[in-house]
Amino acid sequence: MIDATTKDVYYYPNCFHKFFPLTLRKLVMSQPSRREIMDGFEAARARTFYFMAKALIDELGEERGREVIRETVREMSKSSGLATKQRYEEEGKENTWENHRAENGPVYSVAWIGGTTKNEPDHKIIEYTYCPLGAAFTRMGKEAEEIGDIYCSVTDDAFWSGFNPDWRVTREKSFSQDGVCRLVWRRD
Repeated sequence: MIDATTKDVYYYPNCFHKFFPLTLRKLVMSQPSRREIMDGFEAARARTFYFMAKALIDELGEERGREVIRETVREMSKSSGLATKQRYEEEGKENTWENHRAENGPVYSVAWIGGTTKNEPDHKIIEYTYCPLGAAFTRMGKEAEEIGDIYCSVTDDAFWSGFNPDWRVTREKSFSQDGVCRLVWRRD
């Protein structure tokens, strides 16, 4: 068994313990932070989306490829919103903006930087100066950032069209263009 509190740690693999004792010196074990975990998760999601979207654009051409990507993200996100609404109903919760933020806000506070800047009954604004998904697209380069913008421009409004269609979500600012993501909710 590894004891990370000592400078010299001996590890004996089960089947080779008699023949191959291994000395590990100055073993430093560290746990990733919650932000690092979310960054890694969102980076994997960005890479997956980018390569799949890029393949569609390469296969279908720029215009049709982007159209199919938007339609697919819209359908996927609306489906997620409907599933979340159904879960809320099963749990006896209302599908309100406040309940959604209460459940998901803590996740965003771990990895996203920013938050609610306007919180009126029929008008909400959230601004983020850092988003792990947006940052991942940016790290992959300009083309990935542009493809990521397709996802980000559609997903929030589509989710809410399934979760609570009384609300419309508009992305007024984006990381790629403005250095900040500004999402505006308006209730019909």
